Amino acid sequence: MLADTAPRPRDDGLDDVDDVQRRQNVLNTELLNAELPDQRFVDESYLHWLYDLNPYGPAFQAWEDEDGVRVAHYALIPQRYRNADGPVPFVFSLNAVSRSGAQRKGYFGMLQLRVWSAARDAGILAGIGVTNARSHRGVQIMGWRMIGQMPVDIVLPGPFPPRGWQSFRVSPDFLDSAVFGEVSQGLDEQPVDGWTNCWTSEYLRWRLASPNTPPYALHVSDRLVAVSTRSQFKGVPVAVVLKLLLRRGMSGPVSGHPAVTEICRFHRAPAAVYAGFNRHVKVTGVPAPERLKPSPLNLELCSLSDTIRQREFVLDTYEFLDMDAY
Repeated sequence: MLADTAPRPRDDGLDDVDDVQRRQNVLNTELLNAELPDQRFVDESYLHWLYDLNPYGPAFQAWEDEDGVRVAHYALIPQRYRNADGPVPFVFSLNAVSRSGAQRKGYFGMLQLRVWSAARDAGILAGIGVTNARSHRGVQIMGWRMIGQMPVDIVLPGPFPPRGWQSFRVSPDFLDSAVFGEVSQGLDEQPVDGWTNCWTSEYLRWRLASPNTPPYALHVSDRLVAVSTRSQFKGVPVAVVLKLLLRRGMSGPVSGHPAVTEICRFHRAPAAVYAGFNRHVKVTGVPAPERLKPSPLNLELCSLSDTIRQREFVLDTYEFLDMDAY
């Protein structure tokens, strides 16, 4: 059984980080942990992974200091999204934060202008963010458009273990293994009507190497690859479905319930949480009560190009692993 919150060990490469770059990660980590406490910010290794090691390039960042203290910060993480015409450069917006007492000094608008100008100059076509009710109001003022809300469902497993599934605990050794190399090739190459995040083998390997986060598991059948983790609610274990990907050569839609059953079996959990939607893999559950959700998961889009029209933009697939929830 996976531990609830034990972080995964990994070689974070911090010894090779430039001193200036490392100092910025330290200052940003302190600010984020002060305002958004999370086990990911126990040290700078998480931001080093997130900002510096992305295979699509380093994060776009902007920050502000007062008297040597970091008081505001904002970052955009490079991603690739594809539609019927192929992949294009996107970013994921996150970690927009001001220190308590500095919120009314106009830092958010100033930092947003800096960071989005840098992204536009680098050829980024659009950005996606996931906001709560409070930050939703802020980004609307800046010209973002709400695409919709991510649904969150409680899903029960089937009564019997599914056939043909293998499950693996994700570790540095596993991510370097021939097994991972084989199962991660050609994922999510199916035709799309709208837009979807690109899950190349290199990008998935990087995403699953996230430090200071609950351990991931990978589940494999001849049709699907699924990613999960384990959480708990009031002491009861709950499996969390993070990503469902069709394997190369498969076509959908297919049922995701065998994957949910295998995930619950692996984590010894009586139920699973699935958030999002998937054009190729269908999961049906019971909507989670609003009182159990930490906040609405508002999907927001900011276009930087005439080729991405905000009012016409449609996502085919979006799940927990596409964002930074886990």
